[in-house]
Parts: sequence; structure tokens; C-alpha cells
Amino acid sequence: MLPAPAWVLVPLYALIWIAIHIGAGYLAHRMPLSRFDHRAPLYRTRRFERNGRIYRRVMVHRWKDSLPEAGSFFSGGFSKRAFVAPEPDYLERYLAETCRAEASHWISASLSLTFFLWNPWYVGVMMIVYGLSTNLPFIIVQRYNRPRLAAMHRRLAGRRRGRDESGRA
Repeated sequence: MLPAPAWVLVPLYALIWIAIHIGAGYLAHRMPLSRFDHRAPLYRTRRFERNGRIYRRVMVHRWKDSLPEAGSFFSGGFSKRAFVAPEPDYLERYLAETCRAEASHWISASLSLTFFLWNPWYVGVMMIVYGLSTNLPFIIVQRYNRPRLAAMHRRLAGRRRGRDESGRA
């Protein structure tokens, strides 16, 4: 059997990748928010990340706003495009949503391995490169933003506790 010509495979793989991106996003969207604790080992900031400052080397602060944001793509979703309110409850949700977004992109990138099931090894390698190159920027943005949001959350929650303990509103 002869392999399909590139003019057939490229559009087919594009459709497969669209399905992977939407499917991974939907899967993460359907998971309970309680599964996305920013203090959990998977999402915790690592020492080498230096509280997100390591990502400034790739100038994330300059290009992060040019990436598409699909947090509200599905009904009941949460857009991370605009910061709404510096309130502890809102920040807790925002932090969980950064974890959800990161999980969605890791799922999408990992599904590149499935291309090895029906393709020659070099196509599988190309799909891994594609999967990582299209998902890592989004993962980096979440890992850059999360420590800053967590620090703000700690400060605001500390102020709220201080007011509650002093008896003042």
C-alpha cells in the first residue's frame, strides 16, 4: 500500500490537531475545579522557575497577551484575558483556572504521541515537535502568571484575616 500524498495528509492532520486541541480543552473544562489546586505538586512553582522570573528570559511578558485565550470557549468557562477584581475568592478561582489551562495544554501536547500509532517514526517526531511548540507557550504563560497571582492572593487573604481578627470590617 502506498502512503497518502502530502496534499491529503496535511489537511487531515490539521483537522486531527484541531480536534485534539478542542478535545483537550473540553476534557479539562469538564474536570471539577477542585482538581486544580495551585499548591498541588503538579502545579507548584519549582525552584528553578524562581517564582516565574525564569520565563522573563524568553520575554513572556512581551508576547503573552498576543496568544489567544479560550478559557471561556465552553459554556461556564473562565476568561483569563482580563483581571477582574483583586479579591481572594476571585484570585483562588483564577489560580485554579491557570492550572486547568496548563493541564489542557499538557494533555494536548501529550496526544502528539498517538501519531506514532499510524505513521512512520519521523512523522511522529514531527507531531511531537508541533505539539510541544504550539502548547509550551501557553504552559509558560500559566507558569509565569501563577506565582504572581499566588503572592497577591496571599497578601489579600492575610489582610482579610487581619481585619477579621481585629473585629473591623
